[in-house]
Amino acid sequence: MITDREPASPDHLEVMRHWCVTPVEYLGKHLNENWLVASGGNRLVLRGYAVQPIGDIGYELKVLRRLRALGWPVPVAVEEPLNFGGRTWCLFTWLPGTCRPRSVEEGRARGRILAELHGATAGLVELGQRDGCCLSDELIDDPGLIACIKEYERIYPSEGHLLRWHLEQAREAFTRVERETAEILVLHGDFTPWNLLFDEERLTGILDFEGTHLNYRVADFALSWRGEYDEVINGYREVRQLTDLELELIVPAFWSWLFLGVRNEIQAMLAGQAPAHGFKWVVDHLLRRSKLMGRDIPVYLKGA
Repeated sequence: MITDREPASPDHLEVMRHWCVTPVEYLGKHLNENWLVASGGNRLVLRGYAVQPIGDIGYELKVLRRLRALGWPVPVAVEEPLNFGGRTWCLFTWLPGTCRPRSVEEGRARGRILAELHGATAGLVELGQRDGCCLSDELIDDPGLIACIKEYERIYPSEGHLLRWHLEQAREAFTRVERETAEILVLHGDFTPWNLLFDEERLTGILDFEGTHLNYRVADFALSWRGEYDEVINGYREVRQLTDLELELIVPAFWSWLFLGVRNEIQAMLAGQAPAHGFKWVVDHLLRRSKLMGRDIPVYLKGA
């Protein structure tokens, strides 16, 4: 039976009837909504994608099929995607297991798994770039983003200055290295503890490839490292080495990711379509400094 957290929209019930599945539990929502459903004696997961998904959903499904063929425990679609109610819906295989709580050892182990996964996704580069996505340096070189942040600085001078300063630092960091030699591969995009499932010591599932796309491999540290969990990168380097160039790109790639969606959000504020706010979550992450960053990463000085 669906829990009390079930959303009010009836669209998912229509989709369930279309695929002849019965609801078991509402699994929650981040960008997308997920339900545990049953089909005969099998468990499946119904996903309702956001009205504006991160990128081409077909790309994500291709990555999942390729990884499953290589033996990785990832969910795959059991039906063709369905468009209904202004959203795209998919029915996926269900994977068993539980998530591990975050800890230093968990982070190191997760870093090792990410390095092994990159060994597989490096073979998927012929898929090309996902529609709607781009490389980290391309994201922050967007003239529209730069112009929006300057406009935003008039509304929130303190936060706007901090955003602009970090954007300029990230752009400069990319320009001073020969980034053309950095390894590019297909990223997972959100390699966090809650997206990995285990049965005791055995990895049983890797979930949420909604952000998968082609990028510098160190850009996959954006959400797994988050500017503070150095053990993830340390564990990664136990399996795959990082070049000096890639070590230099970790921070600008992380800062770049923090600007994802900022342009659209500021445009909505300026148009009166969204309330003005100070990007607290983004600001808090931009201000993080960890030992792994070393002494070469500049410290933000307000008004400097």
